[in-house]
Amino acid sequence: MKKISDFIPNKVINKKKNIDELNDMLKSSSEVNIQSEIHVINYSDTSITIECNNSSVASIIKFNRENYLKIFKNHGMYNIQDIRVKLK
Repeated sequence: MKKISDFIPNKVINKKKNIDELNDMLKSSSEVNIQSEIHVINYSDTSITIECNNSSVASIIKFNRENYLKIFKNHGMYNIQDIRVKLK
């Protein structure tokens, strides 16, 4: 008998794993006071979407967009050109 997990496409499993890795990368390189307030929720070839728990943190991320782009580029993700910020 097959398990439900046998029907989940590898693409979905890999995307979840990649989002978790991006989330760890972001949090380990962010300021301590906002680490619990930010989460990577999606990505594409050229952008990463970050969800913030409050508007103050969202403003910080938007204002320091270039610094956050550098975080990902320093980890070899040279194709990332944009960071999108969503408010939870």
